[in-house]
Amino acid sequence: MSRYALVPDRVWDGSADQPQAGVAVVVKDGLIEAVKPAAGIPPDVEQRALPGCTLLPGLMDAHVHYSSMMGPAFLAAGVTTIRDVGNDLDWILDQRARHDADPTAGPGILCCGFLLDGTTAHWKIMGRAHADGEALRASVREEVKRGVNAVKFYANLNLEMLSAGVDEARKLKTFCTAHLGAITAEDAARAGLNEIQHLTGCGPAWKKSSTEEQDIFIDLMLKHGMIMTPTLVVWDRLGRVSDLVFEFDSRREWVHPCHLGIWNEYKSRFGPPEGRLPLQEPVAHMKRCLKRMQDRGLTIALGTDTPFPHLVPGFSVHDELAMYVDAGMKPVEALRSATSVCAKIFGIGSKAGRIAAGFQADMVAVKGNPLERINQIANVELTVRAGRMFRSAELLGRIRGQASEQADDPITRDLLRFLRG
Repeated sequence: MSRYALVPDRVWDGSADQPQAGVAVVVKDGLIEAVKPAAGIPPDVEQRALPGCTLLPGLMDAHVHYSSMMGPAFLAAGVTTIRDVGNDLDWILDQRARHDADPTAGPGILCCGFLLDGTTAHWKIMGRAHADGEALRASVREEVKRGVNAVKFYANLNLEMLSAGVDEARKLKTFCTAHLGAITAEDAARAGLNEIQHLTGCGPAWKKSSTEEQDIFIDLMLKHGMIMTPTLVVWDRLGRVSDLVFEFDSRREWVHPCHLGIWNEYKSRFGPPEGRLPLQEPVAHMKRCLKRMQDRGLTIALGTDTPFPHLVPGFSVHDELAMYVDAGMKPVEALRSATSVCAKIFGIGSKAGRIAAGFQADMVAVKGNPLERINQIANVELTVRAGRMFRSAELLGRIRGQASEQADDPITRDLLRFLRG
């Protein structure tokens, strides 16, 4: 169908405080043609009724390390855009082009290329080591020339090297994000970094800090326009990696057997509790600090760090949303962080992340109203990517068909190397 109308019970446009009832969304040639009263749809336009459903912009995940085995799962969860924040440069550029050409392959991809690291690369395949700041500057120039959407700095960089890399990115007008190691978030903000992943370097988020301590920190982040992508779900899962409940998560059927094997044998599952317990208590502190950041107006993007243990591609976005609401955010605030806010951060806010005329026809219909009860975001009825409609049963068949294929991509190879010591 090149032109059709979706008619749900309600439509949330990605920005408003409440969804709108009685309207339909007309799609033509992969774009949203109009949002108009359902009663006014021309008779020659085929209509797809979605009773009991809320139609939302396609969800986004700001922190993924993509594997080619993940595409159907993201779509099944209603995730239509991802940002890959660390991968082999040639490989991820090829995947980005493949998904641009064929929306059935999976979500749209934005990418950062290699994890630009210090003198030692923590991840040997996805990462790249640098002897000094000049070498790091050269990598930034190379990646920008190749057409990355952003650059990602990694944990083994010292402040001098990070500052050099950020300076080069800013000269080239390129967004930069980082997983910090020993560098504090305050120093990274002063150096001009745009975004912090995992709340790394954010001292007040990792302890039982006072509101005053949080506000001093948040004031500095606001001053420098910092963006936070908390990825609460990865810290929660790594802290509880051996919890039995995850073994019975029915969504594991969306995970490739090779990745399930990595999760089942993940090192910290079988080590002493000292490897897990230090991650359990800070998650509650992170939630408290996240709520304060949201209340103070700091920009929050939603990311997950898929495919680390128990992070089901796409479906872990639902988990992260639920954690935000558990932290005290309103459902609409959490949903914005996974739609219109992410789109703005990605630099695609004029064409994606909202349901409005002229925008990409990337949408998800869910049973119920997640703006009232966030858990209903998991009731995915239909996903639309570039105007093409996908249902779960079709996508699950594709996932099952891939089960016998070998997962041979950078994130899988790096995780296997990590597993084998």
